[in-house]
Amino acid sequence: DVCLEKSNRVQHVEKEKNGLEDKKNKAIAYINDENELASKQSALYQLYVAECGDNIQVTEEAIGQMQSQLDEELQKHGGSEEEIKRLEKQYKTGPKEYEKLENDTKGILKEMAKLDKETVKFEEKKKFLTNKQKKLDKTFDSSKFGIQESETLAKNAQDDVARLSGEIEELEAEMAEEEQELNKIRDSLKGKTQGFSDEIAAKQKQLEPWNAKISEKQSSIAVAQSELDILRERENAGATAVAEMETKIAGLEEQRETKVAELGECKKHRKVAEKEAVGLQKEIDQHAAQEPALKSKLSNSRQKADEAHASLSATQSQGNVLSGLTRLKESGRIDGFHGRLGNLGAIDQKYDVAISTACPSLNNLVVDTVEVGQQCIEYLRKNNLGRANFILLDRLPQRDLSSIETPENVPRLFDLVKSKHDRFRPAFYSVLQNTLVAKDLDQANRIAYGAKRWRVVTLDGQLIDKSGTMSGGGTKVAKGGMSSKLSSDVTREQVAKMEVDRDALEKEYAELQERQRELQGQLSELQATIPQLETQAQKLSLEVESIERNIADSRKHAQELSAEARPEKEDKTKVAGLEKNIAKMQKEVEKLQSETAGIEEEVAELQEKIMEVGGVQLRLQKGKVDGLKEQIDTLNENMSAAEVAKAKAEKQKSKHESALADAEKELEKVVRDLGKVEEDVQNQSRDTSGFRKQAEEAEQALEEKKEQLQSLKTDLDALIEELNETRGVEVEMRNKLEENQKILLDNQKRLKYWQEKLSKLTLQNVSEEGEEKDPEPMPELSRDELEDLDKEDLKASIASLEERTTSSQHIELSVLAEYRRRVTEHATRLADLTSALTARDTAKKRTDDLRRLRLEGFMHGFSLISLRLKEMYQMITMGGNAELELVDSLDPFSEGILFSVMPPKKSWKNIGNLSGGEKTLSSLALVFALHHYKPTPLYVMDEIDAALDFRNVSIVAAYIKERTKNAQFIVISLRNNMFELASRLVGVYKVNHM
Repeated sequence: DVCLEKSNRVQHVEKEKNGLEDKKNKAIAYINDENELASKQSALYQLYVAECGDNIQVTEEAIGQMQSQLDEELQKHGGSEEEIKRLEKQYKTGPKEYEKLENDTKGILKEMAKLDKETVKFEEKKKFLTNKQKKLDKTFDSSKFGIQESETLAKNAQDDVARLSGEIEELEAEMAEEEQELNKIRDSLKGKTQGFSDEIAAKQKQLEPWNAKISEKQSSIAVAQSELDILRERENAGATAVAEMETKIAGLEEQRETKVAELGECKKHRKVAEKEAVGLQKEIDQHAAQEPALKSKLSNSRQKADEAHASLSATQSQGNVLSGLTRLKESGRIDGFHGRLGNLGAIDQKYDVAISTACPSLNNLVVDTVEVGQQCIEYLRKNNLGRANFILLDRLPQRDLSSIETPENVPRLFDLVKSKHDRFRPAFYSVLQNTLVAKDLDQANRIAYGAKRWRVVTLDGQLIDKSGTMSGGGTKVAKGGMSSKLSSDVTREQVAKMEVDRDALEKEYAELQERQRELQGQLSELQATIPQLETQAQKLSLEVESIERNIADSRKHAQELSAEARPEKEDKTKVAGLEKNIAKMQKEVEKLQSETAGIEEEVAELQEKIMEVGGVQLRLQKGKVDGLKEQIDTLNENMSAAEVAKAKAEKQKSKHESALADAEKELEKVVRDLGKVEEDVQNQSRDTSGFRKQAEEAEQALEEKKEQLQSLKTDLDALIEELNETRGVEVEMRNKLEENQKILLDNQKRLKYWQEKLSKLTLQNVSEEGEEKDPEPMPELSRDELEDLDKEDLKASIASLEERTTSSQHIELSVLAEYRRRVTEHATRLADLTSALTARDTAKKRTDDLRRLRLEGFMHGFSLISLRLKEMYQMITMGGNAELELVDSLDPFSEGILFSVMPPKKSWKNIGNLSGGEKTLSSLALVFALHHYKPTPLYVMDEIDAALDFRNVSIVAAYIKERTKNAQFIVISLRNNMFELASRLVGVYKVNHM
């Protein structure tokens, strides 16, 4: 201490002497530095003043141009707003008018459908009456033709009767002549044939009554047969008409079934269409309900993808250094690299310029340890990627990061940063310190130059350091050093996956919208088809009703025809009687013929004999007479048939006349009904035409209104979009205008500030002997001289001069007398120091010997204890390891000892990082090692097994039991496997709860 004191005194005196030796020169140099600093500051302030003037001029011109453009934009979209209000007013009233037109159109279409239904009804009735008229016309023509045909047949039959009567008379006259000739021949042969003739005459006389009866019966049979044929023909004609009517009914029924089937299909299609329309509407509603959620999901996905892509782009755009180290981290070849400091936090956009200006170190890279930093540097050097500054988290000092009190309660820049993780907060503090944020330069000056110096930055990037130097300004400000959002560490794969998810959602959203459009189109088609199907169903229903009426009328007519064709009871009786009478008369004729057959055969034989007697002449003449008879009989039969045909034709004529009268009567009625229907159809057509015209006009008006609304909406959307764009431009221009006005105001304030600062600068005029003279004025630089200056060089020079003058501001000028006194004092102090150093060196040698002996003894004991510790711990833990290490092997007594333990199947740990049980075992191993180094006859241990498990308690108890051979142990324990091994046991317990 004496040597140190004397040495300090010598050094102090020597320092003062040396200081006084060049004090004068330093004082003069200090004054020169002050003058040079003032000159540099003057040049910098003049440069600032010039820049502010230029900025003010440029900003004023920009403000003028922007104000003109803004006025033009305001004038331009002023009319657009009025037009938008007008269109909005029209568009608001449009839907009500459209709804009214739509309701009117629906009403007209409803009436139109009703009229169409009535029209179809009238048309079906007209069709039915027309068909009936055609049938009646056909019946009329058929009856008329039947009358004519019957008259023709009757006339022909009458002519045939007259003709046949003439022919019969001629043949009878001819036959009379031939019979006379035959009689002559017979008379000539009377002698030969008289007997035969008499017999024949007798036979013929005998046959005359029979022949008369046969002729009478045959004539009755012919009349009855003719009457029977007429009755049967009438019955067959009725049956044919009934059959034709039934065929017609069958056709109508088939047609009805077809129409009913079509009606069923139409109704079925309408129900299916209505069901499909309901399903489509339900699906459209479902899609409409899904759309907002899907749109929100898509928006979130887009935002995430954009943010991730922006983050990745920001990471990739930070240069080769950061991108190379980032790739190294992504490949897993480095652990503990966190990236750029500015990306590890976020700050409000408001403070972007402030933090970017005040903290250039935001571009530093953050790593955990020195080793990681060295790996990064080696990688950069090896790949020639460039240089980088690193912040080592493990080497940052522990600081109080809590909030502090600030002047005027301005925020501290560090407190505004939202760190990505708390472990990065010391890194931000290391580069930001207690930098404060001021609103403007005036507030920054008040705070920076207050009672306590502060480092202050303004929101627009003006920075004042603690030394008083100011930086910032200019047309280009620093920004972008830190984002307003925390960037997440994303990889290209993650960004690609997010983009794939986003594209999938966009595809799903597009498909949803496309599906909605398809469904809406299908629904519109179905909504248009349903009324058509309904109208078609009404028409088919009316057609079915008309066909059913036709079927009913035809069945009624068939019943009437069937009733007419059905033979009356009298006719049936008459037919039966005629058939019976004809059969009876035919039997009677057959009987008569059978009775006269023998006589006729005899007459024939006699005539043959006469013929044989008469020869060829008689046969020929007899043949002529018989031939004439046969002709006369044939003609008689034909005349009877003609008479029957005449009677039949007359009956057919009266029947056709009756049918003609009925047809005329029915046709007159049908014509009247058809005329009325025609009139109704014409009236209906006029009404329908009017309504159809109204419907077309209403639909056209509705379509025009719809197009008008769509046009209004298009125009309104276009104007709104144009106005929004214009307003966006206006807002942008206003923002730029406000920004320029703010820049102008700031430059004006800065100009005033720098002019005030410039006016305060002066030059000190001091001679070499220290004599003070009048101050010199500051030189005023020209524009060319200012342009040749470098602001950064001036700032560097000013900072250097400020640092130099600050360190030399306590220099005194009157120090010569003091210098001489210090030289004498220095020599005296140096002699005292030499004697003190000799005494000190002797004492130091003795001290070093003692320290060496102490170190040797300590290291011997330390080695034994460390060896025993390892043995004890391995014995107790059955496989672990423990050892004592010197923190400082060169000076064990300065830093102490480090106790390291490696529990079984675990890594090396400091004893402070072990569990309770592990700490107990480690401590017991050390205690037992100390027992070996320095044993005693008595040991007391208090609940050393409290934190141990059963196994470890047993091991420790067995070891203590073994050690009781050479010492006595008093152990306090609550573990049975400990105290059960004791030779003596003392228990403590409560009595009466006391």
